[in-house]
Amino acid sequence: FLDRKEGSSYQISIVRGAPEILLENCAHGMDPKGELILLDKFERDRIQATVNQLSSKGQRLVAIGATAEPLTDDAEIPRDCILLGVMCLIDKVRPNSIRCIEMAAQAGVQVVMVTGDKSETAVAVAKEIGLLGPHSITHDQDVVINSHELRHMSDQKLAQILPRLAVVARALPSDKARLVTVAQHCGGRAGKVVGMTGDGINDSAALKKADVSFAMGHGAEVAKEASDIVILDNRLSSIISAILYGRTIFKTIRKFVMFQSTINLASTFIVFVGPFMGFDFPLTLIQLLWVNLVMDTLAALAFGGEPADPVFLMEPPLARDQPIISQRMWRSIVSNGLYIAFCSVTFLTWDPILSMFDRRISAELSPVDVADLDYKDTAKVEDVKDLRIQGGPVFLTAFFSFFIFVCTFNAFNVRTPKLNLWQNITKNKGFLVVIAAIFILQILFCQVGGALLRTVPLTLREWACLFIMSVMVVPFDLLRKILFEAEGVQQTRRYHEAALRTPNTPVKKLQIQLDNPV
Repeated sequence: FLDRKEGSSYQISIVRGAPEILLENCAHGMDPKGELILLDKFERDRIQATVNQLSSKGQRLVAIGATAEPLTDDAEIPRDCILLGVMCLIDKVRPNSIRCIEMAAQAGVQVVMVTGDKSETAVAVAKEIGLLGPHSITHDQDVVINSHELRHMSDQKLAQILPRLAVVARALPSDKARLVTVAQHCGGRAGKVVGMTGDGINDSAALKKADVSFAMGHGAEVAKEASDIVILDNRLSSIISAILYGRTIFKTIRKFVMFQSTINLASTFIVFVGPFMGFDFPLTLIQLLWVNLVMDTLAALAFGGEPADPVFLMEPPLARDQPIISQRMWRSIVSNGLYIAFCSVTFLTWDPILSMFDRRISAELSPVDVADLDYKDTAKVEDVKDLRIQGGPVFLTAFFSFFIFVCTFNAFNVRTPKLNLWQNITKNKGFLVVIAAIFILQILFCQVGGALLRTVPLTLREWACLFIMSVMVVPFDLLRKILFEAEGVQQTRRYHEAALRTPNTPVKKLQIQLDNPV
């Protein structure tokens, strides 16, 4: 068959590919002695049986052929190839793959293996990692198809079997892109959120179409450019980590929105009802700047350090069209915002509170307190008469501190939907540092702020009264959670208890796995 000569050398073409495809284009084979043999039906069946047997053990097989005809760009395999042999490749499954598949199932993520391997090989590997079998997410209803079946399947039929689809064998790059498109348009009005992995140039189309695309670190640069995230260590555990941290960031954003919206609602309500009740919002521009700093910058720093709790992987995923502010968040924002507004209005209008911070009728007057009654410092920025009408500098300083304190204590309510506000709080040391810094700075501003901040020093008794009144927002929110959020609190508790109750749950091993990958 080597009939093309150039001088003393032969010119041949080597073909490699799937055994079942290349075997159809081979009329002859080569025995161990290098002699040509005719591939009759018996010999073909024997080779195919051996290929199927090895494939069922999870081994990857590549057939090698030779032809005297040159290969052209039309990708057609010559019909007169000679089968030189079949190579058997063993790609061992990483030990942590089984745990990652379990964690993905617990997180509500459907994993589909799209591979170019033979169906038997793909099924064997899928069973080994738990993607198929009794431990899979769909149990005995898993669907395994190949590229030929996929091409002859309508989009409607594919959408029907997609929730049970586990393996696509002998897949082409175009099959990946079609799977992404169909998945994005099924599963409800908004469709599914699709993540796709790839490492080759041909995967670029599917990577661009996917909602979140992952390129392997060893892959082609084109695939990396088309993807959103590059997995440098080529591990499935890194994708699980990305899911966990993604959920953590989303929850952190929600906490910040809840905290900020609660303060905005309370401030808006006070400003709106103030004129009807005979008072204006009693904070100066500089004090409002400090409130804005607490509400925005410091709150972002406090919530930004929330740890990635592996229990988040026990929760179901959110839909694509899920709003950032959920119904539970609205209930928290409205109830706590109105509570803070109600307490602020009561603080400003109720005579017992006004008299509590009126040192002219207090029995604890000291020489410093008496000097403060002249309003010498605060009168530099406001008229003394106006200060007396608003309750005096002591009362206004007390309200300024009360508003800051009650909003800061509400951060503990926002931080967790659980009743135990202290759970995992030591893992976010930044939160504790920021909260402590707000209290310390607020006290310093009041004690030494003077005319700049329109504040006067408060006594220990006045600070104690402010602390007690402002901390009441915590038991109020706990009561709200018990009465109106009992189902959500119990569900969160079940997620946590389920993770702790199972001795070998992958969730408990996640942090160790991330820190010490196998």
